[in-house]
Amino acid sequence: MGRLKHDEIIGLSPLSTIKSHMGAKYTLHWPSLDEYCTKVKRQASIMYPKDATSAVHLLDLFPGAHVLEAGTGNGSMTLYIQRAIQAPGSHLDTVDIRNEHSQQAEKNIERFWRGMYRPGITFWRSVGGLQKVIRHLKGETDDALRTANPHSPSSSGTPVTSGVKGDSEIMCDKDGRPLTPLEIKRQKFMETKEVLPPNPHPKGHQYDAISLDLPDCKSVLFDLLPLLKPDRPMCLYMVNMSQILELVQWMRQNCDDYTVERILEVDWKEWNVRSAAVRSKVRGRVHVGGLGKVLPLQQAKKDDNEEHQETKEALATTAADNIPDDAVGWICRPLHMPVGHTGFLVQLRKNSTNTELESTPSTFSS
Repeated sequence: MGRLKHDEIIGLSPLSTIKSHMGAKYTLHWPSLDEYCTKVKRQASIMYPKDATSAVHLLDLFPGAHVLEAGTGNGSMTLYIQRAIQAPGSHLDTVDIRNEHSQQAEKNIERFWRGMYRPGITFWRSVGGLQKVIRHLKGETDDALRTANPHSPSSSGTPVTSGVKGDSEIMCDKDGRPLTPLEIKRQKFMETKEVLPPNPHPKGHQYDAISLDLPDCKSVLFDLLPLLKPDRPMCLYMVNMSQILELVQWMRQNCDDYTVERILEVDWKEWNVRSAAVRSKVRGRVHVGGLGKVLPLQQAKKDDNEEHQETKEALATTAADNIPDDAVGWICRPLHMPVGHTGFLVQLRKNSTNTELESTPSTFSS
């Protein structure tokens, strides 16, 4: 219904009204978190609102919690987590292997509501990924974590052999699989002693919840075990059921420290509820045109080729404005818009023989 100029919008307050060049009225609003996360500039795929809100529920978050997130992406899930936990003493550590993704995510968070949710977030950017950050948070050397959990799939990704084929060097993992050029580049970069920021937590610090959005979540489950408080949840975002099946099968044979509690695929169905004119009751009183436009009868009789055609179109209103009350009908139906699959949410809970929970808040449920 016309064009809007940004220069006319900048500086106005929420709920201000602005007109397009055709006279259509629009009301200004602050963007909601859902709108911001789906429209903001991004370097990576986002976690959509239906999945992010459900993940916050599965993580059982509360104000003041400490959370670890792996897979920052564009910062959408980071914002949802921070909004749920932000309070004095809360902290969110978010890790991403790609520096440009993490930097864009930090900018996105700083620009939402003038940076209200930025305090209390530490962005970890490491080409070594989550395992590198875990070792740093625990104060361990690069080799300590791998030797502590020999059954962890992550141990098989360590280059232990090398050879020469022609003029190029070949590096292999523990199982003899040749590493890709990207994996070799990452390994050499890690060997240069990548410098990470100081650890903001005391020794032995544990998290109230952990969120993972990684290509291979099972490779870090053993590594994360000491960082998660007993009887607390972990939420994994996985793309397809094959990944989930592989995870569950691997956990049955190698890892009984977690319980799979729930596996969800979230779907939202949007409905359309609107008024409509009953033609038999409005005949001779108003004119009902296409696309639900309702015009006073005398205006509808004007010549369609008149000079002020655009003005006439702009004055057209929705059905609820001009239809007499005794001629209003209502349409209630779901929108027939295809909603594609986005992913699955897997809720794990840490099993532990410890009888005491460290720093247990009074908001915990029994």
